[in-house]
Amino acid sequence: MAGQKPRQGWIYFINPYRVSLRCRWGHVHIYNLDEPDEIGCQTCSETINSSRVFRGIHPYILWTSDQFQDESGYIATFSVIPMTSQTTFNGLPTTYPINPTSRNSLDKNSYALVHQICTVDANCFKDSSANWLDRIGQLDKPDKESIEERLKYFLNIKENPSADWFAQNASPELLKKVFDYLPEDTKSLAVEELINNLGF
Repeated sequence: MAGQKPRQGWIYFINPYRVSLRCRWGHVHIYNLDEPDEIGCQTCSETINSSRVFRGIHPYILWTSDQFQDESGYIATFSVIPMTSQTTFNGLPTTYPINPTSRNSLDKNSYALVHQICTVDANCFKDSSANWLDRIGQLDKPDKESIEERLKYFLNIKENPSADWFAQNASPELLKKVFDYLPEDTKSLAVEELINNLGF
């Protein structure tokens, strides 16, 4: 029986073989990652180091869903957080320990590597018949809230940024970052409002 469309906080064993990567000039594309090696940007041939992306099947926490646009149109994507049972990153402020529970169905103590959050093609969550995979479990609420706090720390997101904060940090990069986090159905409205404010 096919699984359900993934939701935030659900845990899956997947292989993120198609990943969204950005070069230092801001070009974003979906890449097939067969080997942990450097690849060339599809737009400018700038070298992108993709070695930080896990290879093979690992547990991942699904965090957000979106659509990715490239030359072929729109591709459904999910932002995911990898998990590992290795203690290599233990102690980092962006690493969160998760103990096994009946709800998350993990079989050993694991660590959510928040600093390695990445965006993958939704097809990584489907089987060969294009059916959604079954989740192995889902996060308990306290774990989900703690991971959210670590994400805010990692992305330098403040709860209630002041007008002064925006004035000091305003930049094209910040605008792009905020725009990328908008729901897909509101992006066009935001662009239209911005153009109207500029008087074009």
